[in-house]
Amino acid sequence: MLGLDGPEEPVDTEGSSGGGAASRLIVNRRRQEGNPVLKYVRNVRYEWGDIGADFECGSTCGVLYLALKYHKLHPNYILTRLSGKDENKYACRILLTLCNVDEPRHTLRELNLLCYRMDWTIVLCYSVEEAAEYIENLKLADNRDPTFKKPVFVPVDEKTALQNAAVGILTGARSVTKADAQRLLFNFGTLKAISEASEEQLALCPGLGPIRAKNLYNYLRTPFTS
Repeated sequence: MLGLDGPEEPVDTEGSSGGGAASRLIVNRRRQEGNPVLKYVRNVRYEWGDIGADFECGSTCGVLYLALKYHKLHPNYILTRLSGKDENKYACRILLTLCNVDEPRHTLRELNLLCYRMDWTIVLCYSVEEAAEYIENLKLADNRDPTFKKPVFVPVDEKTALQNAAVGILTGARSVTKADAQRLLFNFGTLKAISEASEEQLALCPGLGPIRAKNLYNYLRTPFTS
C-alpha cells in the first residue's frame, strides 16, 4: 500500500547503515515501494522481499502499515490483509496506523475492535518519521543478543487493567454505559462470553434491558466494512 502523506520519491533499496543480510529489515516491494516512510528508515539496513507483511522485523514479527487517508478511500483493504494467510504466519502481528485525517476517533475505534477480534496489535503514529522509528526499533529489538534479559513490566493491578480495556470495548456500543459494561463482566465473567451470548441472554443482565442488549449484540457482530 502506498502512503498518502506527501510526494513519493524513489528510495534506496538497502537503507543506509551496516549489517549482514540476516540482520536486515525485509520490505514488501510490491506494496511498499515508494512509501515515504522508507526515507526515514536510517538506522537499519533493509532489502526487498516477497513476504506477507509490509515490513518483516524478524522471523516472528510482521508489520502492516496503514495510513488512514488510504483507509478512507479503500475501506475493504485492511480487512483482507489482516485475514490473509501469509500475513498471519507471524507470532507478533502489528498494524502500524498513521493518523493523518481529522477526527480519527470513530475510525480508530473500529480498527481497534477489528484488531482485537483478529488477534492483531494496533500501534498508532502521527507522522511518517514516527512510523519509521517504530519499524526501526522493532527490528533493532529483534537483533539484540537473545541472552540479554530485559526487565518485564508487570502492571500494578493487571486484572483491573484488563477489565478497563474490556469496559472500553463494550461502551463502544450505543447507549451502553460504564456501569452496564461492569455488570455484564460481572455476570458473564469474560468479554468472550459476552460476545458469544445471544440477544436474549444479554437482556437478562440486570439494568441492561432489551434495547441496549440489542445495540450491544449488533455492535459485537457488525462487519467491519459494509
